Amino acid sequence: MRKSKSEIIVELNDSFDLLISTSSSVQNELFNVSRENKWTAAGNIAHLVNATKMTSLAFKLPKFLPVLLYGKPKRTSHGYIKIVDNYEKKLVGGAMATGLYVPKKTNYEQEKLNGKLKMEGDTLIQSISKKWSDEQLDQYQISHPILGLLTARELAYFTIYHNTHHQETIRKLYLL
Repeated sequence: MRKSKSEIIVELNDSFDLLISTSSSVQNELFNVSRENKWTAAGNIAHLVNATKMTSLAFKLPKFLPVLLYGKPKRTSHGYIKIVDNYEKKLVGGAMATGLYVPKKTNYEQEKLNGKLKMEGDTLIQSISKKWSDEQLDQYQISHPILGLLTARELAYFTIYHNTHHQETIRKLYLL
């Protein structure tokens, strides 16, 4: 099912709010402590700060750049569930964050890092809200490091899911 631009904006906002609320619920002394050999709560949030910053950049660029780099989509946008299924299959197949998407630091300040994510999330939402029409979300494609070429709508779907995925990871690891 295709989500409208207004639905995407609401769901993006909700996903960032829930993620930040969950992250803020982790006891400060545990925020930088790894559980089950996984990223810390701080590492999850730092990863999302970087991912959201790159996603925001994609939505802020002049629209001719994605066309120059990747051409126009030759298909209609996939639905949210298809994007989630594709991503989960990639994860099962061993895909993982690399490069700038891997958190570098090990001792983050909880409130400051959550504030950075809030700011990046707001920037992304504002870019989509002000610079993109509902139709344009299907008319441009952007390269994703794991999923390949995605329409702008699909990248927004991915971001909603990606936030939810990491929010659930934090919730489960810290038993919130």
